Amino acid sequence: MNSIKCNEVVVVDFETTGLSPEYERIIEVGAAIIKDGKMVKSFSQLMNPGFLIPSFITGITGISNLMLKGKPSPEKVMPELKRFIGKRVILAHNASFDSKFLYSEMKRARLKIDNPIICTLLLSRRLMPNVTNYKLGTLANHLNYKIENAHRALDDVKATSIVWNHLYKQVQYFTGIQEPNAQIFTTIGQTPKGSIEKYFTQIRTGRKYQ
Repeated sequence: MNSIKCNEVVVVDFETTGLSPEYERIIEVGAAIIKDGKMVKSFSQLMNPGFLIPSFITGITGISNLMLKGKPSPEKVMPELKRFIGKRVILAHNASFDSKFLYSEMKRARLKIDNPIICTLLLSRRLMPNVTNYKLGTLANHLNYKIENAHRALDDVKATSIVWNHLYKQVQYFTGIQEPNAQIFTTIGQTPKGSIEKYFTQIRTGRKYQ
């Protein structure tokens, strides 16, 4: 599946009750289909985790227990999210965090998802050297985009999409490939910063195209 092209992807972001998917739950999902650089469809849903969320989570996200009252459980939302994602490549900023919750909640819903996942955090560390840090808000501001409501899932998805479009164009430019596939982005994210130019040279000269 890593040979799949990335001109159409799904950007995903979760807000959660904490850091550990073993004990914590998703309380909001935002997702958007990005096709040829444009958002063509979005999905957003609050979820009730089955227990009261900590006050510090409300402070970070603005999501309150009252807002979650009567909302569906994550298990009931996951089938709809899986249908929305389809077979597309998944993108997330700090994907190691979001992917753990994605796998955990899909498992609770007795579902499985094995789409390639690309991390815009790892990519930006290698392709955007002139920023002060790699927080989503910092990267968005660097690209002249202001997040309307930081730490709300769909707003973070929109910002991640802006960053992704920039990174996609960077990879097109540095590799000379008009439609780079998921494996190229994955490899960039895993390649040490000092070896990125060598990797791009190998692709441009035809010695490596994964």
